[in-house]
Amino acid sequence: MLEMAVGLGSLTALGNSVFGQQAKPAFTPWVEIGPFYPVLKPLDEDADLTIIKGHKARAEGQIIHVAGRVLNLKGEPVKGAKIEIWQANTHGRYVHKSDPNPAPPDPNFQGSAILKTDAEGRYRFKTIKPGSYPVTPTEQRAPHIHFDITGKTNRLTTQMFFPDESLNAKDVVFNGIYLDKNAVLAKQVPPTKEIGAGELLLGWDIILIDG
Repeated sequence: MLEMAVGLGSLTALGNSVFGQQAKPAFTPWVEIGPFYPVLKPLDEDADLTIIKGHKARAEGQIIHVAGRVLNLKGEPVKGAKIEIWQANTHGRYVHKSDPNPAPPDPNFQGSAILKTDAEGRYRFKTIKPGSYPVTPTEQRAPHIHFDITGKTNRLTTQMFFPDESLNAKDVVFNGIYLDKNAVLAKQVPPTKEIGAGELLLGWDIILIDG
């Protein structure tokens, strides 16, 4: 696991734009774990999914940075929360043997990671925006990233969706969320100086009941 107490840099100065999006926290909805949870963990599971140790080439696709905090309903940070993330590559294919999607794999994409929040509940990782993929001949999943969060008291599996994504309105999982759908939508925020040209910064806080 990667301790996220360091490396947040100037993101800490963004205040409410990333690390305090919700003045009155609402519990982040549970979302199904899905069929492609990475039971077989990659040897490289750090917070940069765009490059694999020993590879010279980076993953294909739009590079994004995701940063936020894990909080409880009182707004208190959840220190040391374990966060597992996994997602499809830019073509919409998972790094999972059982994925039937004929889209091309990306040998330079890490696919999943394990993080740990710092003393202020903060986390951050670098990845690519996942592609959409078919679930039936007529349905597509909207781009999303899976999260499995284990705090001191609570565990939550959920999915983070992207803002202004046209496929959200047709996504069967997104539309099945019975709580506030805004709670699973990340927010695009202005890039900090450490974000590369053409890369995007997204903020998303995760709210557990007790932490």
